[in-house]
Amino acid sequence: MQKLAVVFFPKINLEKINTFREKYDPNWHIIPPHITIVSPVSGISENQLEEHVDNVIKDLSYFSIRLTTLTKTIDDNLFLRVKKGNDEIVNLHDKLYSGILAPYVPTDFPFVPHVTLGDFRMSNNTLDKMLYAKAYREAQDLNLDMFCQFDAVSVIKGDGTTPAKIIKTIKLHS
Repeated sequence: MQKLAVVFFPKINLEKINTFREKYDPNWHIIPPHITIVSPVSGISENQLEEHVDNVIKDLSYFSIRLTTLTKTIDDNLFLRVKKGNDEIVNLHDKLYSGILAPYVPTDFPFVPHVTLGDFRMSNNTLDKMLYAKAYREAQDLNLDMFCQFDAVSVIKGDGTTPAKIIKTIKLHS
């Protein structure tokens, strides 16, 4: 089933991240490194979501972000977290989950702006501790400390198994 989401694709050097994700993120081929702002939803048309996003961001200006902190999540993923610009992204997330998206607010986990680097759950849903420890050391050695402008969001569509498609990219004001 096709679902829609809203993401930010950071304009950074992705070589290190892509190489790392190819090793440790089973979904690396579905979508390039990104920050999810609105998690995948169904029951809303592309046009409805585009119009909603346009209305929410029409008065927002772009801002700087810094990706630098490594964090393991409760569901055994490794995140590259947003350090600078985190509050602005959380604010945008909260604004987008209004109106037609209000019924879709995720309640099973707190929103943490990030780029997913890897998933370390085994088939029995437990952490592969050895693989995670190895990957964490590798990620630390990459010295990921990246800056960019958060200047646009993209509405994407995908089924979670094949590459996602960008439907529309909407720029923030300068």
